[in-house]
Amino acid sequence: MKIYLAVILYFLINSNSLNAHELWLESYEYKLKNNEKIIANIKVGIDLVGESYPYLSEETEKIFLVSKKGLKKLSQIDGNYPAIQQSINYSGVQYLYYQSSKDFLKYDDYKSFVEFTDEYNLSYDKSNKNPPSEIYQRFAKLIFNGEQKSFFKTKQNLEFEIINQNNPYQNNLSEIQILLKKKPFINKQFVVFFKSENAFERKIYQTDSNGFAKIDSSKKGLYLISAVDLEKLNLIDQIKYKTDYFSRWASLTFKKN
Repeated sequence: MKIYLAVILYFLINSNSLNAHELWLESYEYKLKNNEKIIANIKVGIDLVGESYPYLSEETEKIFLVSKKGLKKLSQIDGNYPAIQQSINYSGVQYLYYQSSKDFLKYDDYKSFVEFTDEYNLSYDKSNKNPPSEIYQRFAKLIFNGEQKSFFKTKQNLEFEIINQNNPYQNNLSEIQILLKKKPFINKQFVVFFKSENAFERKIYQTDSNGFAKIDSSKKGLYLISAVDLEKLNLIDQIKYKTDYFSRWASLTFKKN
């Protein structure tokens, strides 16, 4: 019964948040001890305000955890709410990954599409004023704090990924690199959202010629780094996917207490 209720809730949420942008992972705790349990939500919304989705296998390509001990694939139960529930046996820095299935979106009007592209300064075909459609996919990541000196840089584990170059929990200036298909996401705009009990900020940053950037992470609160790539499909892929564009969304979250 719980699974069916969660599935119903999922579709209610999905219908209300179809036009919402960011997808991110949000945990109940961000520093885990050995033999504790990860409890995390898959959230969709705007400006760090959103709804929590249950876990559904048909909406998920993969979920896994990466630590110095290696990569561990996570098997979740359909209808899990919160979506991700996993016992762990490691207390160092570790990363939680989520990759969604591909989904389809048809814009109701051309203006909505332009507003979306303006938000992330994305290039698109300006010659066609008809409401376009797109395939989209989400690549979300969360970094858990751990023991002193347990930080490590991961290799690229997702097609589109934001990779920590230092530990944001121990630095007021966090360095990241964004990679798309194993290549630097160069000179591209991305957004950092920040929320505390009393404040909300939205700042625009840009990667350099090697895909690196430094962000201010000096305040206590929740951080969401969000990057988007919009690919205009060639004719063969347009026929294959029956759509005009492929958008990829990368996110990274952490919370400083």
